[in-house]
Amino acid sequence: MADRAIMDAIVELLIERGYREVTIEGVAARAGVAKTTIYRRWPSKADMVVEAVCCAGKDCPVEAACDGFEPVVCGLERMLSALSCSQVAKIVSGLAVEMPHNAELAETVRERLVKPNRAAMCALLRQGVASGELRADLDPEFVADLLVGPLFFRMLISGEPLSPELPGRTVSELLRGIGAERARESAPGLTRGFGGFG
Repeated sequence: MADRAIMDAIVELLIERGYREVTIEGVAARAGVAKTTIYRRWPSKADMVVEAVCCAGKDCPVEAACDGFEPVVCGLERMLSALSCSQVAKIVSGLAVEMPHNAELAETVRERLVKPNRAAMCALLRQGVASGELRADLDPEFVADLLVGPLFFRMLISGEPLSPELPGRTVSELLRGIGAERARESAPGLTRGFGGFG
């Protein structure tokens, strides 16, 4: 119970005040626990915050309906849906703004949040290449950047909403270029509700 209360408190404070204003004292007070309870669990504020972001992502509803659809398409939609969840997007946007000014936060976010999720996405893309769903010559790391690019552009630059259909539309549009010929021919059946691949 204490862990959940602490995670909820961190997420709420990040959304309300931003990373700089989150303190151990504030988290402890909101969660109703002693400060020592928090100090025992995390070596730093950055580690505490990143774990809270990961937990928040797991709680986000995922819109992708995968029954009968290609596994790589479904996996990519699920990953992007978790990232575009409103509370996660708001927190990540705040962290991205703070990272250039906080080396410890930047390193923690990259090592514990960005790298594992990027590795999972690249592994899924390689699975698509192996199964023939995706082009054999694609660069998984570059394609991973292309997939998350629209989300971060909206989060940090344009201010356009992260609409529920954005993850599926991003995957659908990108697969026009990286899908194998077999996948492109069957494209209308790959993604529900986004008009296929044209």
